[in-house]
Amino acid sequence: MDLPRPALVKQIELHLSAEGRGFSYLLADRVSGQILRLSRRAALGYRGLAEVVARGGQGAAALDPEEARLGFGALAWVRQLRDAVRFRKKPFNPMSLQLPLFDASRIQPFAAPLAPHVFGLPGLMVLLGLMALAAVLGVRNDWKIMAEFNEVFSLEALLTFGAVAPFLKILHEFGHVLAATACGVRLRQAGVNIIGFYPIPYVDCSEADLTASRRQRMLISGAGIVTDIVLGFVLFLVWHLLPEGELRQVVGRAFVFAVFSSLLLNANPLMRMDGYFLLADALNHRNLGTDATAALKRGWRGALGLSATPRQFGRGYEAWLALYGVSSMFYRWFVLFTLVWQVLPRYLGLGLFLGLWGGWMMLAAPTLSRLSMTPPPAPPGAGAEGGERPGSHWRKALAAGLGLGLTALLFVPIAPRVVLDVVPDSFGHYALSLPQPGFVAGHATGDGLRAAGDPLVVLVDSVLDARLALASLALAEAQHLVRIGSASGAAGLQRGLDQLELAQEQHALLKAERDALFLTAPAAGRFTLTQQMKPGEHLAAGSVAGRFMPEGAALSLVAAMPEGWVEHFDRGLIGAELRLDGRYHPLEPAALRLAEELRHDNASGGSAGRSFTLHVTAPLTAGEVETGAGQVRLVFGKIAGWRHLAGWVEGKISEFRNAEIAEKQQRLERNSGSQAAEY
Repeated sequence: MDLPRPALVKQIELHLSAEGRGFSYLLADRVSGQILRLSRRAALGYRGLAEVVARGGQGAAALDPEEARLGFGALAWVRQLRDAVRFRKKPFNPMSLQLPLFDASRIQPFAAPLAPHVFGLPGLMVLLGLMALAAVLGVRNDWKIMAEFNEVFSLEALLTFGAVAPFLKILHEFGHVLAATACGVRLRQAGVNIIGFYPIPYVDCSEADLTASRRQRMLISGAGIVTDIVLGFVLFLVWHLLPEGELRQVVGRAFVFAVFSSLLLNANPLMRMDGYFLLADALNHRNLGTDATAALKRGWRGALGLSATPRQFGRGYEAWLALYGVSSMFYRWFVLFTLVWQVLPRYLGLGLFLGLWGGWMMLAAPTLSRLSMTPPPAPPGAGAEGGERPGSHWRKALAAGLGLGLTALLFVPIAPRVVLDVVPDSFGHYALSLPQPGFVAGHATGDGLRAAGDPLVVLVDSVLDARLALASLALAEAQHLVRIGSASGAAGLQRGLDQLELAQEQHALLKAERDALFLTAPAAGRFTLTQQMKPGEHLAAGSVAGRFMPEGAALSLVAAMPEGWVEHFDRGLIGAELRLDGRYHPLEPAALRLAEELRHDNASGGSAGRSFTLHVTAPLTAGEVETGAGQVRLVFGKIAGWRHLAGWVEGKISEFRNAEIAEKQQRLERNSGSQAAEY
């Protein structure tokens, strides 16, 4: 029997580690840094080989052949892992990079004096104090810092993240360093991961699998998350104490990055990061991700009638592992697509290039590589997989039937449905505008029912009052001239009457203008003030003062119709239902009409596109509703399923174009604003 070289055996260590109620046999390669989990027989086989090699070959004949075969298999896997690290070049992916920098164990002696205090009673007291102080300040300012999350993908925010991320995540990883030092675990490499263009430093704490207990591993995994929490509290307090300005905005964005990256990536157990290792140790199942993937593979192979490796766990636990594997896979895809979708329309075309490149490298390229590569040999102690399972023809027929059924669904007619928010037509049918300019003297407050003639808005105009006073004097003078002219003959009387008629017309016209300053309810109905008015504020003629809904008239509602649904509306509406104040009201298709309107760009004065407004006449009156806001559900003529899918794709493309246009518009506005500031 040819024995392995002593140098190879000396570079490999066999460890026995507690896991749950049993043990794990771990083979650690000090050259590649990889750790391989073995079965009990494979571990015994390798141990026997290592002892024979250490004795210079004595006792080789006494080795059990099967255990020797498994031991050699373990060594073969170690060589394969080394070759993969040395010779297999990982393709460049801008969405996922790993850059090792230095040996992290060099900084552990400097962290040793601080580690026991951080992960002891002093550290706990500091954390509780920060939590209480942050809660008090957050309630006082109504958590205004949360507004920073609205611009998390803006160029300025990403530039801020790029500037502060190295410092924030260094503190995060320093938490891992302190925890590992407190637990006596030697660290390996430290470097930077680039995930979705976010720089995330990392520290390799895999030595904890070999030397740390379960509680110590949980402490090391959760240390970075706790550090992010403490850092978030500190940044929030600093943001609260700073005055308005750029520095406060930078601190707010740093707070967003610390919280965003920790919750979305580090603390999430569906990502292979801190939260995953914390969950795996909490469940006493350190190989959770690998076993979940294997359980998922066994499940779908069994459903297709193909042979698979035997179950390693009970049926219920296997189902749970498969569910975790599916959830983890879809969540990673969701994070990827979310990041790519947010980046695509940005940076004037560069986001499209980077997003498609990263998506190809993270999804398409690995899939094609797995399809073209030769399957590796089975790991030590694993069963064979492949071929057909006896008596599985019915499973294949079932899988084929499901495939045909899914294909047929693409051609099944399905009625498109959409739900739109509707509100009263406040700026059209129910708009109550001011016929005369003036200054605000008073107005009705609140939202309530008004009787006919009740005052709603009262305006004053001193110039109009002066003109009316002069007209009154002119009318009195004309009346006096009529009396004088009656004594001077027919000609004098006619002149007086002509002047009186002119003065009466001017006085009546000015009096009507002054009466128009008093806006009253035209009938009994509900009035809602839609414009904030201040005493003494000047309002132009035609300004909309509020919404007035007469009690006896039919209710008129409007909704914004997405452009993608206009084609369905034109093709035919077969049903509609209105939900208002918790009640449902069927609508006739004739009660709905679609109006196309042009949007105007206030800056350029030209047309900025078109919009579609759906007008709904409900079988209700204003007196029968409370708020008037509700939803309308539209059902259109049936179309094939594949057309639904095509429409969804077109909608996403339209969203992408709109986001790209908005990005360019924001840049133009910022540039024009900066140029105006310079002048």
